[in-house]
Formats: sequence, structure tokens, C-alpha cells
Amino acid sequence: SRKMVGKSSSSVLADSSSGPAGRAALAEDGMRTASGGRLEGDLARAARVFCGGPLLHAVQQARLFADSKQFVDMPLREDPEVVLEAFEKLEKKNDKETLRAFVSKYFEEVGSELVAWTPADFCEEPPRLLQIEDKNMRAWALSLNRLWASLGRKPSTQVAGAQQRHSSLPVRFPTVVPGGRFRETYYWDTYWIVRGLLVCGMIDTATAVIENLLDSVRRFGFVPNGTRVYYLDRSQPPLLTDMALAVYAETKNEDWLAGVLPLLEIEYKFWMRKDSKHVVELPSRRPGAKPARLNVYHSARAGPRPESYLEDLETVQQAVAMGRDPAEAFNCLCSGAESGWDFSSRWMEDSAGGAALGKAKLATIAPNRIVPVDLNCLLLRVEMGLVKAHTELGSQSPAVSAYRKAAAARIEAMNEFLWHSESNSYRDFRLDDLRSSAVVSLSDWAAPLWAGLLGPSASPSNPEGDAAAMLESLQSSGLIQAGGAASTAVDTKGSTQWDAPNAWPPLQLMLIEGLEQMPAAVSGVGLAAQVGQRWLASCYAAWQRSGFMYEKYNASRPGHGGGGGEYEPQVGFGWSNGVVLVLLTRNWQAPKTSTPCCVS
Repeated sequence: SRKMVGKSSSSVLADSSSGPAGRAALAEDGMRTASGGRLEGDLARAARVFCGGPLLHAVQQARLFADSKQFVDMPLREDPEVVLEAFEKLEKKNDKETLRAFVSKYFEEVGSELVAWTPADFCEEPPRLLQIEDKNMRAWALSLNRLWASLGRKPSTQVAGAQQRHSSLPVRFPTVVPGGRFRETYYWDTYWIVRGLLVCGMIDTATAVIENLLDSVRRFGFVPNGTRVYYLDRSQPPLLTDMALAVYAETKNEDWLAGVLPLLEIEYKFWMRKDSKHVVELPSRRPGAKPARLNVYHSARAGPRPESYLEDLETVQQAVAMGRDPAEAFNCLCSGAESGWDFSSRWMEDSAGGAALGKAKLATIAPNRIVPVDLNCLLLRVEMGLVKAHTELGSQSPAVSAYRKAAAARIEAMNEFLWHSESNSYRDFRLDDLRSSAVVSLSDWAAPLWAGLLGPSASPSNPEGDAAAMLESLQSSGLIQAGGAASTAVDTKGSTQWDAPNAWPPLQLMLIEGLEQMPAAVSGVGLAAQVGQRWLASCYAAWQRSGFMYEKYNASRPGHGGGGGEYEPQVGFGWSNGVVLVLLTRNWQAPKTSTPCCVS
């Protein structure tokens, strides 16, 4: 078990079952999925234990484990009906030691449903890594490559035919997990892991990992946050199409691409359904223009996240004291988790300047009332990616024209509502007061540049658009620091992990690749080199000192892992390894001083 960061040892949930937050928590049965359906069969049976109800509520309130996630990852020794009947007969349901004995009797050890697995295409010395010129960087890359073997997992034989006893969702193929408390596959983590697997020549493993996500689309109509039954009420940043195209770029296997394309289109439709709460319409200020359609994050849950149950209950108690509806507040926490940025000042009220930000501020969270720059940039990449996939296959489908029009409409809408002329950057847009967010976030630049967006001035006759102004504003934002690029300019003193001073691997690669593809006349290559140099230097220094790759790093203290949030900092770590391997095998090296830098 892991200690929860930021948890006061004196904080007590006093009879929370009788308060509004507790009643809302108990009312959530966890049976709704993000696509609007309800769980059935063995998944529904498992959900009665792992997704909601009095047993989950009692165990999590009793604080049997330092991390709420531990309990919901423990397999059952008996079928759910047997366990729930035994719990119903329990006399002292609120007694900690009684509950501890009950859990010991009816639950297996955490992690027992997954076993270690070494991918068949794992190679100790991948050719691309051997081409790294600097011996220190080459040795580091080879060490990171070996971590794929330690992060490989496959379901144990006990899972087959006993889904009702596990929160773990069945997968067809073995997988590669992030590491630490993250024992299962996670949606957007997988993209960065796949990028790393591909540069290590592990194409079969990368394909299999993606196939598991595609199976989720077949079964549920979307990709869940992760491969646990309690993650089925939300998705994560949509990167499935990018993953498929990354594999296709390596294999040029048109048959495979043709086979997965319909599933990529189904996932896109999940985000774009007219009746979906993921879509918002904004009245255009342009005469005669149709309403602009953009996307927000929005989960299906109205109770605490099972894996962060106690934390959510405490936060929503604070939200209720502020006058918020408990079910709505729970939903906003889950929607924040869908964003991948769980949590950030981006999703909170009055976050400008970081004033008075702390744990209580999380009670104001409302991501589904904010149009995020990054989500819409990722969906723009999906639209353009679907056009590319059809084009690669020589398709004459009418869908190609539809995706082109959707991309053009999104660019137009983003330039109207998300462009912030005062800062020459894109900004999240707040629906409650129809204004740009005051929070300066790395996603304001990294995501648009990665999607090729260069401001409202960009056009076929002016391809540079606002690129120069965007580059200048990024350089003056304060986000580019000694250890990489910080997530936001708001330092919440560790209360929210997707804020300063934390720097996250996916955002670094997104920013670097976005800068590199800027028009030659503007050239973001120099800043890309600076960010990459500092990022590799920080990761390498931490590796030399500790022997670990961290989930996140400290942008202001090179060589140190990041902190804050709801759980202890994690090591492993899938996306950190993937990002560094991509940088080391492209155009990033280290000089003779052993400090990584870019060789242009």
C-alpha cells in the first residue's frame, strides 16, 4: 500500500453516510458506462462490489489501506453474491478490525490476477538504440529498453471464466503497464508507451497493446480510462487513431489498417455524438455562421471514483459546504480524471495567479464547464488522422470529405473561441462566464502546435500565421524551466499534481514535436532543442542518482521527481521511458560532458 500525499492524519469522515455526500456516494451503483449503456452479466456482478454500494463505502471509509485503489484491485475469493450476502449479515459493519478480517477472508492479495510477462519480440540490443553515438546515452537507452520486460503483464489463469470476481477487465493479449500502483493498461499512457516500443523494434507488442484497446471499442463503443470495471464510466484523451497510425508508419500493413479503421471511426463517433455530453455548442459571433461545436470532458459517474473513494468523499463534503450538489461535484471529479490532468488548476474556479489555491480549492472543480484546448486539438488530430487513413488505403468514402469538413469547422471554432489574442496563444474557454481561462497552461501551446494550429491568421496564403507570436509568448510564459516545461504557471504547493512545478513526459514530447514542425521561417527547432536538452538532462540525472524513471519530474529542480496529488510519486514508468527513448533515437544526443543535449 502507498501513503496518500496531502492527507491530514487528523481529518475524519464523521458519519459521512448520513450527509449529502455520503448519500450521493451510496446512490451511485457504478453500472453506467461512458457510452450511455449499463453493465450486464459478469461485469455487472463485479461492479456490485467494486463500483459502488455499502461494502465499498464501508471498507473505504474504514481506511484499511493507505491507497483507496488497493481495495478495488483485490480479486474476490468467492462470487460477488456470496461476499455481499456475508457482508449483509455482518453485525459490526463500521468496526475497522471486523472489516479487516472480512476483507482478509473474502479477498485475494492485490495484483494476483496479473502475472509478469516478457514480450516475445523483446530484444536486449535493439538496432536503433545501438546507433546512439554517445556511450552514456546508449547505455541508458539499453537500460530503459530492459524495463519493457519488467512492465509486461498477462492475465493469470484464475481470471479466465471468473470475470465476476475481478475488477480487472479481460484482455485478449498481454500488455505493458505504466508501473507502480498502475497495474493495468491506461488509455492515453499507452500512446507514449507504444512510441517507445516501436523505437525498440517491438512492433508485435505495440500492435497487441493497441488491439486490446480496439477490443474495448468493439465491446463498449469507446476506450475506457483503464482496464478495470471501475474505469468504464469515463474515457481519457483520445489517442487511439494516433497509435494506429504510428504502428502503420512502421509496418505499412494496409490490411491491418483497413481492419481497424471502422473501430477508429466508432471511437470518434463516441466523442462526437449529438446527444453526448462531450459536445457543446456555442453561438458564433460571425454573422450567419452556424453554432460552433467543440468538446469537453464529461464522465458518467455521480459518485466517488472507487480507486480514489475517500479522497473524493472528503472533497465533495467541502463542495457541499460551498452549496454544490454532491452528485454534480462527484461527476466533475470523475470528468477531471477523464482529462488525464487529475488534477489541475485548469479545472478550478478563480485560479488566476495561484492565489489561495490549496486542497479545498479542488472542491470548486468543474472541467465539464471548460472547453479544453488539448482535447479539441487531439480530436482535430483524430479527424485529420482518419482522413490520412482513408487516403493511405485509397478510399473514396464520403467519410473523407466529412472528416475534412469537421476538421475545418473545429479549426474555425477554436480560432473563434479558444484563441487568446492578449497572450498570442490558445486558452481553455470557460462556459459559465464565456471567457478565456486565466490559467496559463503548457497545453495552450503544446497541443495546438502538435496539431499544426498556428492561430487565426494562418491560411493557405499565410501559412506562418501567428507562429512567431506564439513562439515568443511561449518563451515569455515562464513555463520553460531548468528541468523542462512545467504543466501550468500556477504553483499549488503540491495540492494538484498537474500544476507547477511538475513537468510531465507526454507534454514534453508533444511540445518538442510541435515546435519542430513549425514553419521554417519561424523555426521552433531551437526551443525544441532547449526543452529536449533540459528534459533529458533532468531524467538522466534522476536515473543516475536513484536508478528510477519517475512518472513526473520537477521542472524547477532538474534531476528530481515531481510530487503532489492523491498518491505517492510512482516509478517505472511507461510513458517516461517511451518519451526518453523516442528523443534519444531521433535527433537527441549528449555531448562529451555527459549532459544530454541536441545535435542538430
